[in-house]
Amino acid sequence: MSLKRILALASGTAGDGPAMAFAACLAGQYDSVVDVLPIYPDSAADMIALGIALGASMSPEAVEALAVAERELQGRIEGAARRAANEADVVFGAGDGAPRMAVLTRGLRPSLALSRHAALADLVVASQAGVQTGLGQELLGQALLGDRAPVLVARGDPDRLAGPAAIAWDGSPQAGRAVRAALPLLAMASAVHVLQCVSSLDRNTADPDIDLLNAYLKLHGVGAGVATFVEGEDEGAALIAAAEGKQAGLFVAGAWGHSRLRETIFGGATRTFLHRKDGPSLLLAH
Repeated sequence: MSLKRILALASGTAGDGPAMAFAACLAGQYDSVVDVLPIYPDSAADMIALGIALGASMSPEAVEALAVAERELQGRIEGAARRAANEADVVFGAGDGAPRMAVLTRGLRPSLALSRHAALADLVVASQAGVQTGLGQELLGQALLGDRAPVLVARGDPDRLAGPAAIAWDGSPQAGRAVRAALPLLAMASAVHVLQCVSSLDRNTADPDIDLLNAYLKLHGVGAGVATFVEGEDEGAALIAAAEGKQAGLFVAGAWGHSRLRETIFGGATRTFLHRKDGPSLLLAH
């Protein structure tokens, strides 16, 4: 598997930088096409709809002011994408050929646009700052749970992807999908570490045999992972701490192996991974 079409999410804020940089870097590495999807809300449409619901209306001046603000957001996204493309020596703008990065036209509903474009994307890239917002969290959940797309949460410098990588392996379908999606990135890692929290393994529903995982990695030209076993009541904290201890630049894990509602109420490994604002970039799949 290779990364030939990448979807990068951008909201027009300063937090877009890592997502743009990682996507452009991967485009240069894998001769890919990056589509940058604007995900800021349509304030004008929302305000008009609210006015209709309340029996009121907005003045043309107010509508125009909102439109100007959105054009500014679109301009920021295009400027950030152009800078990232230039730094990675990737062509900027729509057209044929690769590597290339282009900004898509803003749609009225970010969730609908995400589903349409994620259908044929090998990877969705979002920044850590982006997934901390209300809309960002919603779209992250949709990408993983609804669209079943692998998501890279970009943190720090994309050059760290060439360093060690860590896999949280429990044999679950979610972890397996994350590994399959991460194969191109694992192949470029300087070392692969396989992490297991032995106190939380469910051997009744999955086979967490690390030898099976290593045999699969070898078939795809990835070196065998070095096993590290950890324990702790907080599975997520134990695993991410182990990854940081290995100086991993990439952390591969299944997302929401338990129900999302259960993890929201009781906490869970996925929430721990996402709430960590620094450390390795995350590649998650459900």
